[in-house]
Amino acid sequence: MVELKSYIKKVTGLDVKELGHPADTLQRLPLFIREGYDFLLGELYDHRIVFVEPKSADDVTPSQLQKHIPKIELAFANPVVLVFDEMSYYLKEQLIKSRISFIVPGKQLFIPFMFMDLNEQPKIRTTRLEYFSPSTQCVLIYHLCVNSIQGLNFQQIANLFIYTPRTIGRCAKELEDAGVCRIAGSKSKQLEFSLNKVDIWERALEYLVSPVKESKWLFNEPDDRHCFRVAGIPALSRYSNISSGKMKVYAMEAKTYRELKNMGEVTDTLFNEVNKQLQIWSYDPTLLTSNDFVDPLSLYLSLKDDPDERVQIELEKMLVEVLK
Repeated sequence: MVELKSYIKKVTGLDVKELGHPADTLQRLPLFIREGYDFLLGELYDHRIVFVEPKSADDVTPSQLQKHIPKIELAFANPVVLVFDEMSYYLKEQLIKSRISFIVPGKQLFIPFMFMDLNEQPKIRTTRLEYFSPSTQCVLIYHLCVNSIQGLNFQQIANLFIYTPRTIGRCAKELEDAGVCRIAGSKSKQLEFSLNKVDIWERALEYLVSPVKESKWLFNEPDDRHCFRVAGIPALSRYSNISSGKMKVYAMEAKTYRELKNMGEVTDTLFNEVNKQLQIWSYDPTLLTSNDFVDPLSLYLSLKDDPDERVQIELEKMLVEVLK
């Protein structure tokens, strides 16, 4: 907090006047909030502000902060400004998007209710990651749905898939840039996840997309069950109480589809007069499940825009079960 006051003085020319607060103020807060943050009630340019610093910034998520801040503001009856030594690009972006005030001493000050927005970091031309690559999405879903890759080095992770260690390195960088995990080690690099499954999913969701690149209507069904998985509503019926319906839906990686089509083992049509559909995926669905159905997280992403309310209800129920 000493560094905080020095930084505010440097960039605004104003002193933060420390104020005491009634002894019972903190008692109005739940124990996990009292013990999870440091608090300083101060006055800046005639504004009383509660400066709040998470004791473990690596473990906080935007959704947690959005839940905790109103409780703190109610207890202190004053607005909150978060304080961080360091923060990820993802967390910074989400706080700004939600107009949550924060200060990173020496780097940035963002207090929208006082119309203050100062960024001392040099502007570097970068391309912000919009979505995960298919391989990154596949690796993350494997971690959440199949087996943890916590502590595995890049070669060991590559052995689980059809990727090279170099590809895994790019996946790791995307995951780290999104705040999902961190890359540890120097010679033998590993992935370390400090968040639970729910928080990982929540943090990654904006970077995840439907694996379905396109859909085809089929004259015939694939014969080799090793190359496809049941998808769509029939797969959702496997994980929920929804009816599978009359439509048969299969999922297959694009590369496999091209190979089978060239060999004449898969025949599709432009007309939807048949009740068999093939989803062509950007990654191999067989890597993420050991049964005949696509994994539940990829299934969720493929159906999340379905307009049927019953489908959305069952998807949410399935998600809770998978991530618990």
